[in-house]
Amino acid sequence: MLDFPRWKVWLVILTTLTGIFMAVPSMLPQAQRAMLPGWWQESHINLGLDLSGGSQLLLEADVADVKKQQIEQMEDSIRTEFRRNDPKIEIGDTATADGRLTFMVRDGKLLDSAVEIARKLTAGVGLTGQKDWDVKVEDGSRIIMTPTEVGTITKISEQIETARNVVAKRIDPDGTKEVSVIRQGTDRILVQVPGLQDPESLKRLLGKTAKLEFKLVDLEADPAEVAKGRAPVGSQVLRTKEGGFMAVKRKAIVSGDDLNTATQGFDSQGG
Repeated sequence: MLDFPRWKVWLVILTTLTGIFMAVPSMLPQAQRAMLPGWWQESHINLGLDLSGGSQLLLEADVADVKKQQIEQMEDSIRTEFRRNDPKIEIGDTATADGRLTFMVRDGKLLDSAVEIARKLTAGVGLTGQKDWDVKVEDGSRIIMTPTEVGTITKISEQIETARNVVAKRIDPDGTKEVSVIRQGTDRILVQVPGLQDPESLKRLLGKTAKLEFKLVDLEADPAEVAKGRAPVGSQVLRTKEGGFMAVKRKAIVSGDDLNTATQGFDSQGG
């Protein structure tokens, strides 16, 4: 007959009871678990989709749209920097077809300055030694800017990481739910919400677009043209809350990515 010391017997009993005690939250429904003390709630086990069921979505980036935004942003940057240059660089015959940005420098004497500015707007990608844009000149006056493959991949990766953070905050703003929002590859996000049996509601939640941008009003736009829905090059027409139209610069001066926090406040004088 085995003879264990009394202290060992009590240690086994105490360990067993502690394990049972800490496992209780995992055996209770969410509503009842919420009634327990916070430190006890945190001891529950995340069962995951395989045990508790739930909803799963695989989100994929629209690569074509990312490339389009990439080219539009570069066009806006080019126009802005050319206007700031002294002397001002005039361009024309601008096109954004075939996944590249092309434009003609009207004054051939300023071609070298235009190429130098265009190249300064490009950036190196990590430690690859490669640029995110290729810049070359054709026909002695036309500059062609093409996003490189590594540049596009980097841009998509940045957009995916931003989207992953947005999705996580939208599904679980308080960080208290058992959700999983992880990246898969360079252009996909896997979303898993244990316990949610309505995947359509999850689709509707994630389908709501939330993009915050601050843009300057184009004060030089012709009001008559704006009323017809037409804006100058580099600007766009947006509908106002009152139902009218307003021309604003396409390039945002501040976006939601630049904001850390947002709070509500009241003017002490006007309320």
